[in-house]
Amino acid sequence: MITVEEIRRKALNKYHQFLIRDLEKIIFNGAQCSLTENKDEPFFPLIIRSDKGNVNDDFSSRSKELAELIAHSKNSLGKGYTIEVKKTNSRLNAGQTGIEKIFFETEDDYLTFIMKKSEAVRIRNVLVVFIEQSDMTKESLYDWAAASLDDLKKEYENEFWQNIILCVKWFKNNPHSNLYIREIPLPVHTKFIESSRRIIHSLLSSERLVSFENQHGLRSKPVLVHFRALSKRTPLCIGKKEVSEVVLPLDDFADLPGTPLLDGIEKIFIVENEIVYLTFPEAEHALCIWGSGYEVAKLASCVFLSDYALYYFGDIDEHGFDMLSLYRSYFPKTRSFCMDEQTLSAFDGCRVFGKTLPSDKVPEHLTDDERAVFMRLRAAPQRNRLEQERISNQYLKERI
Repeated sequence: MITVEEIRRKALNKYHQFLIRDLEKIIFNGAQCSLTENKDEPFFPLIIRSDKGNVNDDFSSRSKELAELIAHSKNSLGKGYTIEVKKTNSRLNAGQTGIEKIFFETEDDYLTFIMKKSEAVRIRNVLVVFIEQSDMTKESLYDWAAASLDDLKKEYENEFWQNIILCVKWFKNNPHSNLYIREIPLPVHTKFIESSRRIIHSLLSSERLVSFENQHGLRSKPVLVHFRALSKRTPLCIGKKEVSEVVLPLDDFADLPGTPLLDGIEKIFIVENEIVYLTFPEAEHALCIWGSGYEVAKLASCVFLSDYALYYFGDIDEHGFDMLSLYRSYFPKTRSFCMDEQTLSAFDGCRVFGKTLPSDKVPEHLTDDERAVFMRLRAAPQRNRLEQERISNQYLKERI
C-alpha cells in the first residue's frame, strides 16, 4: 500500500506541470485568483495513481497502513489529499474498508500538502509585476517565465523584480552606452546589476551569456598585460625612470612598437604561472610576459610580437601543451621552453596527477618531440603533470 511520503513524492513530481499551467492562466487570462478559489481548475481534482493495497492482505498490517494514510489526509485534517474508500467483502478477511481513490480536490489542498503555497503566491505576484510594469508581450513573458522558474521560485529583497524591469528597460533604450556598469544612471545599488546580470540578460536576449558588458554595449574592465625586462642592459624605462615591471591595457600594449620601451629587446618569454613570471631568471635582450593560462589568447591581437624570437613556457601537462598549441596558432614560429623530455626526466619525481583535455583531444600545433612528451603524459594518468613551479630556477638559468 502507498505511504504518505510516496504520495508527497508523486505530488511534487506534478509541481512543475502545475506551475506551467499557472503561468498560462495568469499571463493569458489575466487571472489573479486567491489560492483557495480555484476549485474548477482543469488540473484538479489531481488523482494520485498508486498501489492501494488488496483486501486480502494481512489484516493487521493493512489496517495500520490505512489508518496512517487516513490520519494525514484531508478526511482527518481538513487539508491535503482526500481518500475515497469503499467496503469490500474478502474471502480471507470478511468485510474490509478499501481505498477507492486518492486525490487532491483543490489547489489549496495540493499546495498546502507539498508546502509550496507561499512559493506559488510569490511566483504569481512576480508575474503580476511583469504584466503591469514591463513592456513584454504575453508570449515573450510566458516563454521567459517557463524557462526561468528556478529564479521565480527564489526569495529576493523587496522591489527586486521591479528593479530588474527598470534595468531591462534602460538597456533596451541604451544598447550602446559604452558606460561601466557603475556609471549607469539608475536608482539601484551599485552591485545590483553586476549580481543580476544573468537574469537581466535572459530578459534581453536568447543568446548564451558570454560577456554581459560586450553583449549589451557596456565598457568592460580592460584586459591587462604584465611584462618585465629580464636584463639590466635593456631595462624598461618610463621617461628617465627604470621600472621592474609594467602593466598596460591590451590596446596600449599592442601599440608598443611606436614607443622606445622595447628598444634592445630581441626575444620574449611567455610564462603561464605568475610566480614563475615574477622570478624568471635573467636573460640578455629579453622580455618576460605573464600569459596567465588560457588568457594567453589575448595576445593574438598584438601582431608585433611575431617580430621577436618567442618562447612559451607552461606546465608540462595536457593543458600546458594545449596553451602552447593555442599560442602557436597565432604565432607559428613560437618555440617551447623547458617543455621537453629532458626537463620531464630531470624532474620525474615531481610529477603529479593533473586534469586531462576533454574527448581525448591532442593539440594540433605541436612539434613531433612535444607531441611525444604529451603522449607520454597521457599514458601515465596518475603522473601526467609537472608544474613549472617545481622546476628550479637554477635549471632554468642553465637552459637559458
